[in-house]
Amino acid sequence: MTKWQKTAAYALALYALLAVVIRFSGGGQGWGTALLLALAATPLALWMGWLRRRLNEQAAEWGRRRVRPWPEERRR
Repeated sequence: MTKWQKTAAYALALYALLAVVIRFSGGGQGWGTALLLALAATPLALWMGWLRRRLNEQAAEWGRRRVRPWPEERRR
């Protein structure tokens, strides 16, 4: 599988999962409403995962480049 195919399969699986969760949650939404809400929530969930991964990568790079010790590692 190419990267594009993996991403598309992951997005489709996430969409289906969100639709089922919304449909059978306590709110009692119908299938149409659940599918529309899942359509709105899927890009948001994918973006939040991307943002978390990006921030973790940047934090790791920043931690490696830090010259001063962390405040809890300093001695008084």
